[in-house]
Amino acid sequence: MTAPRIIPPAVRRRQIEAADPDVSAFVSANAGAGKTHVLAQRVINLLLRGCDPAKILCITFTKAAAANMANRVFGTLAEWTALSDAALDEKIALSTGREPAFADRARARRLFASALETPGGLKVQTIHAFCTRLLHQFPFEADVAARFDVLDEATTKEMLERLTLEVLLQASAAPDSALGRALATAIVAAADTTFKSVIGDAIKKRDALTAWIARAGSIDAAMAELSHTLGIEPDQTLAEVDAAFFNESLIAGSEWNSIASALEEGSKSDKEQGARFRALATLSGTEQIEKYLDIFCTGKRDKIRDRLATKSIQDGHPALCQRLTNECTRVWELVLRKRAVESRERTRALVMIADDVIRRYKAEKEQRALLDYEDLIAKTLPLLQDGASAWVHYKLDLGIDHMLIDEAQDTSPQQWEIIKLLASEFAPGGARDVRRTIFAVGDEKQSIFSFQGAAPKAFDEMRHLFERQFNVPEMGWRYVRFHHSFRSGAAVLGSVDQVFAAREIYQSVTTDAVGIPEHLSLPGAAPGLVELWPLIAAADKKEMEGWDAPFDTESEESPRVKLARRIATHVVRWMERGLKAGEVLVLVRQRGPLFEAIIRALKNAEVPVAGADRLVLTEHIAVMDLLALADSLLLPED
Repeated sequence: MTAPRIIPPAVRRRQIEAADPDVSAFVSANAGAGKTHVLAQRVINLLLRGCDPAKILCITFTKAAAANMANRVFGTLAEWTALSDAALDEKIALSTGREPAFADRARARRLFASALETPGGLKVQTIHAFCTRLLHQFPFEADVAARFDVLDEATTKEMLERLTLEVLLQASAAPDSALGRALATAIVAAADTTFKSVIGDAIKKRDALTAWIARAGSIDAAMAELSHTLGIEPDQTLAEVDAAFFNESLIAGSEWNSIASALEEGSKSDKEQGARFRALATLSGTEQIEKYLDIFCTGKRDKIRDRLATKSIQDGHPALCQRLTNECTRVWELVLRKRAVESRERTRALVMIADDVIRRYKAEKEQRALLDYEDLIAKTLPLLQDGASAWVHYKLDLGIDHMLIDEAQDTSPQQWEIIKLLASEFAPGGARDVRRTIFAVGDEKQSIFSFQGAAPKAFDEMRHLFERQFNVPEMGWRYVRFHHSFRSGAAVLGSVDQVFAAREIYQSVTTDAVGIPEHLSLPGAAPGLVELWPLIAAADKKEMEGWDAPFDTESEESPRVKLARRIATHVVRWMERGLKAGEVLVLVRQRGPLFEAIIRALKNAEVPVAGADRLVLTEHIAVMDLLALADSLLLPED
């Protein structure tokens, strides 16, 4: 049986301060510190104060988070309807920090029905859902189709993959076209899977890519900009750079044999250099250039040779060695120039293919009246900024009094801009004489969506911006930090603090100049133990024929397999001491080879394991949606 948690009065006081509906607040909270609880608590306090549910906007980062938030609010309100007066008074006091009056108790019992009956319901949604609703409300002003549909991630991915394949097939069918030559360049530069991945990455950054091309005027103009950035001429070609290796050489071809003879007087390394000079005359084209680079550069071509000749040769032929040194400097400059030209040409090929895919993608979306998630943000921003913004803000001003942002550390700069524009109407002296608040909660250390544009540093920047706007007597402002974890004990939290104690480590996850905030456990938290296992090094690879190599199986010597066996061995030992298999949770970074190896190792050790998927069916977002639909369909009045 789990003992009840002991929550210190100071922790409850900070929660009540953050959930105070009369002031705007910005909350920075460690992992497991009760962020979602406080956000739900604040929504309930707003409702208790008499705020219209339709005028509260809660913005979360994912649909699952939105569903979780709504369930918390409605679950609490539903629970309150059945409580005794004394029990309800206690709940209200814990939420608001003050003893409730009779009117508070009466209102609390009506909140559940009031929230359910509100037209449009309590607005707990993702930023994309909010933008969708706004664009449907103002399609003419936003220049979108009146009945547009939103592309989900799966459909967007499928459409882009199909269009990419169409472009590649068209390019391969016309090898002499500009697109065909771009494909030939790209295929030579990257393997099939790498090329597909690079194309996908370029398409993900389609807004930046199309903006670059539009600003430059064309792809050729954009490549000219890139050429200047790389320090090369826009019209310089690889053939010209290759020709310069010998046409502009400080050492004539007629001297190669005499130089070889001079070098052969020295040590073994000098003789090897001499052999390279003699071989030049027997080669041509790319092979001749590569042999020339062998003379002056290391094998990996990452730098020039430390010495072109030994000291005995330098002493015996000082003039020759000086000429070799001068030629080495010239050759290395050509190597860098060639890499720059290659980089530009590969970029040109990538941009041409990606731009063709993006144009087709845009055309198909317009033809079918579709918007993807990025379009929702991109279309909403000018709607709140441009000429129509006064009308839009006026309409919204009648519908939003309180805005709450969950998981704020995963908000992108464009999304923050939307929130900032909405909050600008909350300033004192606005259109309506109503105290309006903003609330944001997050933790920059937990930002994991940088690949979708999230900017953790913007979390702290927005805090300062909102503080300047709301920290005035007529508004009210609080910055609250939560340090206590409701999830972990002192051992786990202490190990986290120790890992991030070094300046170079904590600077990678926080903008705080003094380090990450201390992680504190609740009194009476369960004891724990943190073990750091040594890394398992990969064994030396055995040479084998391609036919004998396994295609999709992990070798028994694989570090993943060894780690999985070690985990299984530890679980077995714990079970021998009385622990139940269901009391063990194994966390992995992602589903992959290690994930499969651990499940296989546990099964081989005869440890009962849940397998790849285990969930509470009624807590899955799709099932929750179906249940909500069923609730509506079962009501004849709906």
